Amino acid sequence: MSSIMMRIGVLCAVLGFGTIILEQFDYEFRILSWASDMQPLFGIVLGLVGIALIGGSVAMKRAKGAPQQQAPIQPPQQPGQPG
Repeated sequence: MSSIMMRIGVLCAVLGFGTIILEQFDYEFRILSWASDMQPLFGIVLGLVGIALIGGSVAMKRAKGAPQQQAPIQPPQQPGQPG
């Protein structure tokens, strides 16, 4: 799941921030040509959504890989020993 989330996040970040850069040279991504009237705000929001998805993917990967903390295991008490 986090791999797909990472890929979508990278795509959104590249498209979002790329539209801001390309707009300066009077170019645009064809897939986002419908949003040319909403630039640069749309590009900024799309880029930030991409960064949030990347961060969420990294956080999920860290949470999955982190060892769970458990209480230390104590050996059972022998009869007649003080507890």
